[in-house]
Amino acid sequence: MTKAKLFLAVSLVSASLSASPASANLILDVGPGGVPLPCNNCGNISGQTFGWSFEVTSPIKVDGIGAWDFGADGIGPALEAGLWDDSGSLLGSATISDASSPEPSNGNGEWLFEDITMQTLLPGIYFTGLTFFDSTPLAQFGTAFTTIPEVTYLNATVSNAGPNSGLVVPDSPFNTDGVFGSTLRVAQVSVPEPASVLSLLTLGTLGAVSTLKRQLKK
Repeated sequence: MTKAKLFLAVSLVSASLSASPASANLILDVGPGGVPLPCNNCGNISGQTFGWSFEVTSPIKVDGIGAWDFGADGIGPALEAGLWDDSGSLLGSATISDASSPEPSNGNGEWLFEDITMQTLLPGIYFTGLTFFDSTPLAQFGTAFTTIPEVTYLNATVSNAGPNSGLVVPDSPFNTDGVFGSTLRVAQVSVPEPASVLSLLTLGTLGAVSTLKRQLKK
């Protein structure tokens, strides 16, 4: 076996050993259309929480939370976003601002994301939402949207704590189609190769090296 062939064999093994990350997804993304509207009575001190409820049908892992930025021109004052389980327990939260990391959207804008501690969401009901202030950010009503297969959208929701109540679980149905203020990011999980494949590739590489040594001794 020539050196070139050995290099090719080792390169193929190295490529096969590399982890294959799953592509990142948003559990919900808005589409084009719809009407962006400001809140008229949320307060300008700590705001009021609006969001939506969803059902997880198969376990997923999430590691980020994002706020909808209609027009991709900024959301105004920094706001709080959260994730809650069906009992109202806060599972994760983050402060999101115009300096947060942008993520593309299929809608007329973008998402601004912050990391949260990775959470495994088992089948059940959950809430996500963020604080809205008077006029900012803009909520999205009546727009098309998509979810990942493991998530079913249930209702637009609101916290009944009232204006300037801050980040509170939005667990009361809200009579509208939308209010997409926040979404969650599915964690990227590396997919290892099967052990049997790794063993076979390793043996193949060792065999190639042994053959080269014998050739060099001749």
